[in-house]
Amino acid sequence: MTFSTEDYEDVICPHKDPFIINPLIGQNKIWKLFVDTGSSTSILFHKTYYKMNREGEQLKPCDEALLCAFGGHPIPFEGTIILLVLLGKLPYIIENPVKSYVVRIKSPYNVIMGRPLLSTFEAVESIPNLKLKFPTKKGVREMRGDQKTARIIMLEDLEKD
Repeated sequence: MTFSTEDYEDVICPHKDPFIINPLIGQNKIWKLFVDTGSSTSILFHKTYYKMNREGEQLKPCDEALLCAFGGHPIPFEGTIILLVLLGKLPYIIENPVKSYVVRIKSPYNVIMGRPLLSTFEAVESIPNLKLKFPTKKGVREMRGDQKTARIIMLEDLEKD
């Protein structure tokens, strides 16, 4: 999987935008999923979990270490859930189960997925191109990052400061 100058199509450069995609998770179109290559876990925020109508499903208890926010403040997990994540567009979709930790904190994102997502899908992402490429049975497919939403999120964060 390679990236070329053609992969910059529709990307406003230069940029420092977060890499946001909008995949299907558990039959729900999820907006504002932040692909964070610095994260060793996948986080599903409780507000999103609730909106996905998953409340009836039992979250599995989580005895693992707490998540630490900036400043080292521990954030307890509500539990874990395994959901199917679908990348691509028909007929070139690939799906895999991804374990996510549910937390009850505020975030400009609905989901943060890190290296486990990339590893599970054998995906390669390019921040400069805002593109995710992954193999399917029908060849390499891709998802474009949502630069418009990323810029809105960044502006909202700046307005809070």
